[in-house]
Amino acid sequence: MPDTDAPTESPEQTGFEGMLARAAAKDRTHIQRHLATADAEPDAAHAALWRRLATMLFGLAPLPIQTVGHSAVLFFVPDGKYRMQMFALEDQSDGRIALYLPDVLNDAIRTKILRKGDAADEYAIVGSLRNTLHVEALDSQNTPEPATHVKNMLGWNRKALRVTLPAVTADGPRVEAAEAMVTLAAKLRAAAQAKTAPAPAKPAREAKAPTPPPAAPTPRGSRREGQKRRTA
Repeated sequence: MPDTDAPTESPEQTGFEGMLARAAAKDRTHIQRHLATADAEPDAAHAALWRRLATMLFGLAPLPIQTVGHSAVLFFVPDGKYRMQMFALEDQSDGRIALYLPDVLNDAIRTKILRKGDAADEYAIVGSLRNTLHVEALDSQNTPEPATHVKNMLGWNRKALRVTLPAVTADGPRVEAAEAMVTLAAKLRAAAQAKTAPAPAKPAREAKAPTPPPAAPTPRGSRREGQKRRTA
């Protein structure tokens, strides 16, 4: 009998509906129940923000997702013959949504997405300095017992960021800055993979036909001597 819980492999499917279509039945049910609760709230911003972030993450990490209960979703990218967790989305229905991504904080400051602020873990958003983004750096030292949905992103010298967004609006400078950081993380990974990819093999040169050996020189006078014998 076919495994009804297995994800459907359809690379052409994209967007939010594509994410659900490629998810295993259990994971799809968790997401649908979570969104049913969010959709029932008086303010539609919570569910709209969750859908926007999930769609973006799946677009950059398009392998079938995995859920941890109803509160967290893990997003994966190919890693050779295996897969690697790239992002996570956590929603405890407490008015905030947490987005987990690789540690690109210094790169975000260098590329002028964020600017260092005065308060700890608060970064000014370039282009909208009145708004700040709450970004926490996570590693194996300050997070010795990470939650299941972020565990794969730490350890072995790996670090991650937790970006916390208030679930009061589905757009605005905070959301755009978070999306810019996620896109930056995907670009940096693609660039790193391109550097480590083996160089394409050079085409083999066509074998040249062997050069025939030069003909033996005719001994001097042999033709004349042969004529004399025939006329004799």
